[in-house]
Amino acid sequence: MFSSYVENPTHCSFEGQNPEEKILLLLRAHPITNLSWILLALLTLSLPFMIPKFLPFLGLQTNSIPSSYWLTFLIMDFLLAMTIIFEGFLYWYFNVYIVTTKNIVDVDFHSILFKNIDVAPLRNIEDTSSSMGGILHSIFHYGNVFIQTAGTSRNIDFINVPRPHHVADFILDEAHKFYGS
Repeated sequence: MFSSYVENPTHCSFEGQNPEEKILLLLRAHPITNLSWILLALLTLSLPFMIPKFLPFLGLQTNSIPSSYWLTFLIMDFLLAMTIIFEGFLYWYFNVYIVTTKNIVDVDFHSILFKNIDVAPLRNIEDTSSSMGGILHSIFHYGNVFIQTAGTSRNIDFINVPRPHHVADFILDEAHKFYGS
């Protein structure tokens, strides 16, 4: 359910899926890409512990600030951290890339009120390429897959997916099944 690379997932469907269409590959961004918002949330949660240590440098004493202000600050800090965590998780969980027996589906989740879904038939896939750049990409083996489609169709990009070279090859193999080569 929370995996970033699933071949032949069961009990999984998507909006607009045909009854005879089977999901072959379900992808999300590599879990290490969540590190930025997790660290930000941890920093936000640690602020109440760090601020009292820096108040003396500003010439303030901890006991000079009313307790109602501290309580308000703690509540706002907690709500901000929970918002960062909630939004970061939703963005990671609902940005999915799907390869089916007929289509390539790219679901871009921008917010609770807006998402964008790009669908490209496998028969329109002309070429795929993958890239991994940087030390984190090399250590954790994730990168980008670029899918070139025929005609005026929009090209599809899978960003920060695990095993990008394998994914690009997998998509091209599925596309070749339509051409009989």
